[in-house]
Amino acid sequence: MTGAYLIAEARKRAGLTQAELAARLGSHQSVVARWETGRSRPDLDTVMRAVRAAGFEMGVSLSPGDDHDLVLIRRELGMQPHERLSRLVGAVRRLDAMAAAARG
Repeated sequence: MTGAYLIAEARKRAGLTQAELAARLGSHQSVVARWETGRSRPDLDTVMRAVRAAGFEMGVSLSPGDDHDLVLIRRELGMQPHERLSRLVGAVRRLDAMAAAARG
């Protein structure tokens, strides 16, 4: 998620135009437009200030990283296409069997 997305989303949820948000920030519409289009990358303090000016609060938290998906992706990329297809077909068959067992 980018600062551009957060600013644009907050502004839209508040029903503000770029010019209205800029006025609340004591800035210009063109500055907000540059942020929202990614031509300029606002720092975290600026993003939080813009979100607040739109009437929202933004919290930031840290959580432990999880590389599980990357491990799976790397494993899949190490396989040949026919191996990936075979694994997928096997998984679909197992899911079908579980669904059939659940139906009775």
